[in-house]
Amino acid sequence: MSYNIVPLSTENIKDLTYLYKHVFGNNMSIDMVKKKFDTDHLGVSYFGHLAYENKKPVAFHGAIPVLMKYNGLTELAAQYGDAMTMPGHTGKGLFTKLGKYTDQQLKKAGIKFVWGFPNQNSEYGYLNKLDWKYKERMLGYTIKTSFFPFGKVVSKFDFTKNIYDKRVRDIFSDYITKNKISGSVFKDFNCVSTSRDQSYYDYKSHTGNFTIDIDGVLFWIKIKNDLLVGDIEASDEALFYQALKKLKSLAYKSGIMTITFQASPNTQIAKLLHSQAEAFSSWIVGFKNFSSSFPLEELKLTFGDLDTF
Repeated sequence: MSYNIVPLSTENIKDLTYLYKHVFGNNMSIDMVKKKFDTDHLGVSYFGHLAYENKKPVAFHGAIPVLMKYNGLTELAAQYGDAMTMPGHTGKGLFTKLGKYTDQQLKKAGIKFVWGFPNQNSEYGYLNKLDWKYKERMLGYTIKTSFFPFGKVVSKFDFTKNIYDKRVRDIFSDYITKNKISGSVFKDFNCVSTSRDQSYYDYKSHTGNFTIDIDGVLFWIKIKNDLLVGDIEASDEALFYQALKKLKSLAYKSGIMTITFQASPNTQIAKLLHSQAEAFSSWIVGFKNFSSSFPLEELKLTFGDLDTF
């Protein structure tokens, strides 16, 4: 098979909706896709490459610029994600070819390094085909709030989902705050992580996440059937556990079955959740250095840094 490989652009980005639907089963609107890859607030946007066969999109490998911070300094990096290949076109080397083209594109744009959370399907490819490295895996913690997945059941139907979404929003509305979390990973480490400025949160808001304040403890959350915690800000352990108890109560009232946290090992979240739930091993925190002066082995991230959070 012969493929035509072209860079992602404002003209062909509409073709990603076809791939999201047929590869991931995800009905992403063109507006949602544009918001994901439009990072003009950083001065650069639309990174990735599409492969076509007979003018039909069959594969994509993309990256999203992110401002990263270490020891008071910042560098422009990019998070890889959404490696998609249509059935019938896997095993043809498209993952690697598109990734290498995108690496070159990023280097020319001045991107210093790339990072990401490869899943079980792409981990081998990133480590062995695209020469990524990693030091550790994310740790996940799941806390049960009920034994019946009420939210998941009613969300299967549009009518009941709309009613349910409104009820959940009403339950959490009194706790919603405009305050932002500077990054819990920086509490105990001089590490490399995302620069949590206002433009970062403005960009990330397109996925529907929001921040709540419970007794002075901030939780950056997203509700997608379950309650996902992207990051926290807590000045005191006792305050955190008190707020977590109330968060579990809010989740229960909302028909949410579980609360899930994820973070790099030995960070504040990992330490606080150690006594609350058994940790499970999650994605690798992978990276590849182009020209960065940062110690990338000190990369520390949270659930909120996932591109879909």
